[in-house]
Amino acid sequence: MPPLSLYIGGQDKLVNGQRLVDRFKHIETDVKVIRVQIDKDYEHLDCLWSMDCVDRIGKRVREDIWFTTTAEDIVVPEGCRAEDKGRLTGIVEADLITV
Repeated sequence: MPPLSLYIGGQDKLVNGQRLVDRFKHIETDVKVIRVQIDKDYEHLDCLWSMDCVDRIGKRVREDIWFTTTAEDIVVPEGCRAEDKGRLTGIVEADLITV
């Protein structure tokens, strides 16, 4: 399974994102979670369609993909640095970020 990044709406009434985080931390410990970001004023799908999702989520998704890529013959995406490619491939547990 590839590394996961979790972006959770803190006001989500449909899904309890914290339960998923806890499951990965305590039960499915072989899952590599590289980022957990809880946006306290986001609801269920705000991570995808809010007016500020590119700034709050999109740029971090780009980083997460770049930081975990192991491809050799690849163009450096705009906004990324070549030396950061693959730097998170060894991370086992993510830090919790609250925005």
